[in-house]
This record gives sequence, C-alpha cells and structure tokens, in this order.
Amino acid sequence: MPDKNRESDYKKGSLTLSGTVAMGTGVMIGGGIFAITGQVAEYAGAWFPAAFFLAAVISAFSAYTYIKMSTKCPSAGGIAMILHKAYG
Repeated sequence: MPDKNRESDYKKGSLTLSGTVAMGTGVMIGGGIFAITGQVAEYAGAWFPAAFFLAAVISAFSAYTYIKMSTKCPSAGGIAMILHKAYG
C-alpha cells in the first residue's frame, strides 16, 4: 500500500514533462552529437550517414523502452531504479 506522504513528496520534487525533455535533449546533444560525431565519422568513413541513421533508430527504441517503463513504474530514481527492478 503506497504511503500518501511519499507520493506527494515525489510529485512535489519531480521534473515536469518539459523539464525532462529539455534535460534529455541537452544530454543527447552534448554527449551524442558534439562529442561523439567526429569520432564516429572517422571510423565509419563513407558509411557515416548510415551509421548516424542506425544510431537514431536504436535511440528511438531505447527512448520508447524508457517511456513504457516509467509509465508502468514511475520513480524519481531513473535508470538506476529500472535496473534495480529488473535485476534486484
């Protein structure tokens, strides 16, 4: 049985949808595009556009998985709580 105090504390301290999207976008742009793109282009050579597209498809599946998991088991712990639920 959920504790009502803990539930209200969670909602009060939670990120909003727009805040979560902004944070996720910033992380993806910062780490994924600016830091890694040059290294991937060097390794992929002429296959770089295909590699970039494949990475977008994989990221979409990953995002979909996070959305479904967070809808089913909302938690402020993020990926750490998902891993805890999956592996104990």
